[in-house]
Amino acid sequence: MTDTKLRTELHSMIRQYGFEQVDQSLRAIRISIRHTERGDRSKISSNTNAAIKPKRKRMARATAAEYVAKMELPPKKSPAVLELANKFQDKSFLPTFGEIRSFCRVYGIEVPTSKSRAAALPRVFKFIAAMETSEIQRLLDDEMFSGPSRLGPIADAIRRNGRAASRTRANRRDVG
Repeated sequence: MTDTKLRTELHSMIRQYGFEQVDQSLRAIRISIRHTERGDRSKISSNTNAAIKPKRKRMARATAAEYVAKMELPPKKSPAVLELANKFQDKSFLPTFGEIRSFCRVYGIEVPTSKSRAAALPRVFKFIAAMETSEIQRLLDDEMFSGPSRLGPIADAIRRNGRAASRTRANRRDVG
């Protein structure tokens, strides 16, 4: 495909799906290709020069972005779900299994028996894909289920306030 034809096709896709969705899909494809390339390599035995042993394949779980990229989603919903998938990957959405458990309870989803984030991925994202676009956007905007890491500034403020109160009490004892 020539550069001109490729650009024309990309422009058409961007007009149809939006830049964010095309960009996120390209990232998911890139990740998928990298995982495929890693799985296809062979090892050469150190004992014999010519012997090639195929690499033992293990079942690799798809990343959240890869999982969502494979789902058939309406064009208006796809960018928000992909953004949540990326946030899931970088642990800024449902960072712990406790958060996943909480999410499942709030939305009436059966809590996964496996206590692994990766195992919960299909259940969580199938449910999210069925949600209204506005509700998905609310999850993003309100940073719901973002975990305890968001409490850091509050904890710092409590510590500062506690230290200030301790100093005030100490000053009162010294004066009085």
